[in-house]
Amino acid sequence: MSNAPKTEQRIREAAFRALAEHGYTDLTLVDIGDELGQNPSLIYHYFSSKDELLLSMLDVFVELFVGRRAEEPIDDPEADLRGFVSQLLHPDPTRVEEVMESPPADIETALSRVFVELWAHATWDDEFRAETTAIEARVHETIARILRVGIERGCFVSVDPELTADHVFFLLKQGLHTRATTDSGTATDRVERITDDIIDDISRRD
Repeated sequence: MSNAPKTEQRIREAAFRALAEHGYTDLTLVDIGDELGQNPSLIYHYFSSKDELLLSMLDVFVELFVGRRAEEPIDDPEADLRGFVSQLLHPDPTRVEEVMESPPADIETALSRVFVELWAHATWDDEFRAETTAIEARVHETIARILRVGIERGCFVSVDPELTADHVFFLLKQGLHTRATTDSGTATDRVERITDDIIDDISRRD
């Protein structure tokens, strides 16, 4: 059996760690090769350029982190919504290790840096912009789906699920951006508290 899929995944993981360490502009295939522990020429056997590798990394990791949750059944809408937000802000190490063999030691900081770096690059690059647009739509739809199910089951009061998903989604983005770009060490905790307040406000208690 070919080891190509496993090697491709190891390269994506190395790219994730190297991007979190160096940032997009300074990132080279040599950096990724160093992180991989291999000659960078190996990367060209699988990816034709840095951008092709980063787009593949983004696509695969979002599928693993978000796609799995989007396809899971919704058992408890309130708990599921809190869990989805928490998983994006404070990834469970056990779950991270299910999709990455060698995750960064500080996965929360790495995740925020990768988000800021690639979303900033999307300002100027149409391919990245298309990818980030699709990812945002998927995360938003996952939140809205949980809200719609919660409303249908009577767990949540009747709110506009799309608008409420907007509120939660924008909070998530702000929390990740603030954690990566300031010395505020409590940004994501505050986002979680605000999100908890939103969920409390829309949850039926009778």
